[in-house]
Amino acid sequence: MPSYITLTTTNQQPDQIALLAAVKAQTNDTSAVLVRLDQFRWGGKKTASWTPTQIAAAQAILDTTPVVTAQVAAQRRVDDFPIEYRALVLALIDGLNVVRGKLVPPLPPITPAQAIAAIRDKAGNG
Repeated sequence: MPSYITLTTTNQQPDQIALLAAVKAQTNDTSAVLVRLDQFRWGGKKTASWTPTQIAAAQAILDTTPVVTAQVAAQRRVDDFPIEYRALVLALIDGLNVVRGKLVPPLPPITPAQAIAAIRDKAGNG
């Protein structure tokens, strides 16, 4: 049977991805979630009963989770690129690698991981 709690905080815009990951880890329960109810109240739900320790931990996490920044939001959008965007990036990198290989001396190829990391870095640093 689901168990519910209500928490109050002045933390206006906590990073919800970080918030949920921390609550799931702290409660050791993958069903645990926190959702915004209104400007100051959040509802918690999980399949097992909330213990006082878990409630206190969820409150502390809610109060201290940092605000999501524009840079972090941009990096998450890069992480969520659809397959078509990833294919486009990889096709461009393949073309660059052909040119890099023909230089004297030839430059090593750019790996897909390096390309995505560079895009995330640019997104995170504006």
